[in-house]
Amino acid sequence: MIYSGIGIACGFRPRDQNGEQQVYSIQQSERDIEKGKPSHSLAGTAEIPFAGMYANKIMDHKSMPVRVVGSSRCYRAEAGARGRETRGLYRVHEFTKVEMFAWTLPGEETAVFEDMVAVQKKIIQSLDLPFRHLEMPTHDLGAAAYRKQDIEVFFPSRKDLNGGWGEVTSTSICTDYQTRRLNTRVKMPLGAETKLAFPSTVNGTAMAVPRVLAAILENGWDGEEVVRIPEVLWPWMDGQKIIGKRK
Repeated sequence: MIYSGIGIACGFRPRDQNGEQQVYSIQQSERDIEKGKPSHSLAGTAEIPFAGMYANKIMDHKSMPVRVVGSSRCYRAEAGARGRETRGLYRVHEFTKVEMFAWTLPGEETAVFEDMVAVQKKIIQSLDLPFRHLEMPTHDLGAAAYRKQDIEVFFPSRKDLNGGWGEVTSTSICTDYQTRRLNTRVKMPLGAETKLAFPSTVNGTAMAVPRVLAAILENGWDGEEVVRIPEVLWPWMDGQKIIGKRK
């Protein structure tokens, strides 16, 4: 659960451009409203609480970049057009996701961005999933994003939707969009003195659990009886290599 204002500062609006609800808001009592207490929402991604960690704080340039990663439950209303795809595991209202997040000095975002994409590719490749890596056009960027890349995996069950390709990870450079709104600053050297600047933020999905599970099940199915388990997962499956009916 997060303060709604933190989510809005990160670029997550309660409703989309069509007025459809996208964020689950926690109902406030009349008493709390009268007292002016801030409202709360359920976080759609760990990116939001991560960004809020340094709200109204000053960071030291010597510690940059600051990188964090964490697993969290995510809650998304998925109303409107997105709601048509909420059957199955591909698009759900509550799920577990592992998120990467970083603060960088202004102008030094690209190296961290590329590191995150490399991690995503390594995970997807290790799971033997067919994928494609896309540079997203401006009309597909969220409010906060300056640059965004997606990795899409092939889902046989979705071949009538986008040719079967579905997003499993995304990585975004948000420059100072979030830090300006959260009043996160960094001390920068300026000769013998220092100045305050707004750092940049970068975020990326490490693992959206239900969607990747769906991809493993679909791509590993032999078309008849069994699902092949990717070799990298065998140690966590007690050596089991396939999932199928017991004979």
